[in-house]
Amino acid sequence: MDNGEEAIPGYSVKIERILAGIDLGPDTGKILAYASLFAKITGASLQLLSVLDYLVTPPAYLAPYIEDEKKIAEEKFRRWEERLAAYGVSAVKEIRVGRLAESFAAAAEKGKADMLVLGFKTHTFRRSSSEGLVKGLRMPVLVVRGERAESADIGPLGIRKTLCPTDFSETSSNAFRTAKALAGLFSSELTALHVVPSHIIEERLERKSHGDRAREDLLERAKERLAGFLKNFGLEDSGVVREGDPYREISAFASEEKADLIVIGARGLSSLEGPLIGSVCDAVLKSSPCPVLVIH
Repeated sequence: MDNGEEAIPGYSVKIERILAGIDLGPDTGKILAYASLFAKITGASLQLLSVLDYLVTPPAYLAPYIEDEKKIAEEKFRRWEERLAAYGVSAVKEIRVGRLAESFAAAAEKGKADMLVLGFKTHTFRRSSSEGLVKGLRMPVLVVRGERAESADIGPLGIRKTLCPTDFSETSSNAFRTAKALAGLFSSELTALHVVPSHIIEERLERKSHGDRAREDLLERAKERLAGFLKNFGLEDSGVVREGDPYREISAFASEEKADLIVIGARGLSSLEGPLIGSVCDAVLKSSPCPVLVIH
């Protein structure tokens, strides 16, 4: 973006079909709150998917139990459909039986979904289903998590502050395009955050005799580059530079500023030869105080 790419202040986001993954459990309300909000603000259609997850094809003797599960799910769906209708959002629903990832991929392809909304769970020693879907489906994924989302319910929901971390890579530039367009739709305050990794600063200081001045120079160059990045989007004075561990600084800044949404690129090499933002994205998903929109 900062190497002569055409400025795009008028860029608009294109979200026409939203797929929301729900398990009809305790987190359903907040997932539907954000799914219906994005559907309403973008004019997108909304499809609801619940998967009865089986690793292998269920044997025939389980068929009656599966039918009972489907009936229970249908009744729960009906109540949520009524809540959505009262908010002015209609949705189509689908219940699938099978492997979770394959079921979501098939539903997304069938419905031509261009955005996925889901909750988030993580496990200590293995990748969770949520993490697998974020990685595997090549579409924007809104992960509903964090304390800012805990009280969310279907109805008016404000996205007043949007945070977009950037490392100036192509992927994070794509994320900022989306963040800017969404901020316009939500009338949201948009802030770009660039974090200079601590280890990069320490490596530079080891090679300089005047440590404090070297740090100041490095941070000043980062500020200048961020200003150029924002100028390409027709923005001024909406960027912040910090130093530290990228994911910690992103989550801390979001908490301090009471951000309602983080928009982040799924992957992209740091301009300062730091770690891949893919690993930063993974860590932000596990620590963010608010929902995170991952852009591939």
